[in-house]
Amino acid sequence: MPQPKVSVLIPLKRLNDYVRESLEALRNQTYENFDVYVITDEPETMDVPGLNVHFLSSGPVPPNIKRMMAAKQSDAAIVALLDDDAFPVPEWLASAAPHFQDERIVGVGGPGITPPNDTPGQQASGAVYASALVSARFTYRYVPSKAREVDDCPSCNLIVRREPFLRHVPDCLKYWPGEDTKLCMLLTKGDKKTIVYDPCVAVYHHRRPLFWGHFRQVWNYAVHRGFFAKRYPETSLRPAYFVPTAFIVANLVFFGFLLWRPVQLPLLILASFYIIVLAITAIAATRSHRTNPIPVALGIYLTHITYGVGFLLGLLRPELDH
Repeated sequence: MPQPKVSVLIPLKRLNDYVRESLEALRNQTYENFDVYVITDEPETMDVPGLNVHFLSSGPVPPNIKRMMAAKQSDAAIVALLDDDAFPVPEWLASAAPHFQDERIVGVGGPGITPPNDTPGQQASGAVYASALVSARFTYRYVPSKAREVDDCPSCNLIVRREPFLRHVPDCLKYWPGEDTKLCMLLTKGDKKTIVYDPCVAVYHHRRPLFWGHFRQVWNYAVHRGFFAKRYPETSLRPAYFVPTAFIVANLVFFGFLLWRPVQLPLLILASFYIIVLAITAIAATRSHRTNPIPVALGIYLTHITYGVGFLLGLLRPELDH
């Protein structure tokens, strides 16, 4: 059976070492029928032997606009969305393509794994995301897990049919980040199609280092998710997204009642239980990440606080800035 053509879309501000790493990984794909679009702010090119790369310039616009621009120029049946700080495994496209033989399937995604050569700070961030205390049932986004159907897939690793992508992406340009949530909602809830998560459709995704870069990213995600919880409840009004905000309330109650002697012992027991769970989770998360469990444990706690406040702010906002 002939391979459907795929266009890999990589938006970024300017060429960097990460995108060079990504292009090198694309040269090693076992799939053959694909080309690559690299979209920068200003005109730039580089020599990539053995790879069909189109270099486009878009001006200083968000990545979702860059992707739409490239998809319009592509003649492929499928577009593969890839961040410039992510690079795919050799079987990335070869594992995704067979799913599109089923007309019900509109998209395929997979995990974004922390690269083994990331710095300890980046590894710590990856371990925080991989923790069940942070990502709950969504840990499959960061570590390979069993195949399943999903209705929300990060655009750092999302392969989708080009026609519905181009049809829906104009309605998603208002948001960044968060455009992938709305796109997936339109594809699954609107078009009644299916997005598949396949652990073999994997990329390595460099993390923002713990602490500042990590928390800034968490904050942006949280604000958008809080806003989406009321604007697009079809995929964002889920109990798991409210847990960090509830956790903040629990912290305020804990510290507020800590001076009340009748409840001091039960509160201290509860706090000790949380610390034990936190330590066990941090140690478990670092088994596959080259880092120290102490900053990971602190990162998990502060991620709860950061996400909880950001989510509440997004929930209260009447609209989001671009």
